[in-house]
Amino acid sequence: MYINFWYAMELSANVTADKPLKVRRLSQNFVLFRDEAGVAHCLHDVCSHRGGSLGAGRIRDGHVECPYHGWQFNGEGSCVYIPSLGVENQKIPARTKIDSYPVQEKFGLLFAFLGDLPEEQRP
Repeated sequence: MYINFWYAMELSANVTADKPLKVRRLSQNFVLFRDEAGVAHCLHDVCSHRGGSLGAGRIRDGHVECPYHGWQFNGEGSCVYIPSLGVENQKIPARTKIDSYPVQEKFGLLFAFLGDLPEEQRP
């Protein structure tokens, strides 16, 4: 298996801002979704809180929301909202971040780079 390559994840038309899409590639689960600007994102499909599947959640304000406790993650994998902390002055711990992957749309497909090469070295 070659990890430092772009992998076709899904047809572009199937990834919307209405509902996250769970996909399985290379024996790993990922979640695909679009933010409010229509930009596609790919994250590891596991909430850092209790391991819930983000693909089983929903999209709220351009973020993917875990169905378990409502934690929300942006396209970079950073947790941006934890309901139990209230709306104002949230201090979200850094450890809540989940893996995110670069995405490109070409030929009607969404490709994600699953490796760890810097952008200038990617094929």
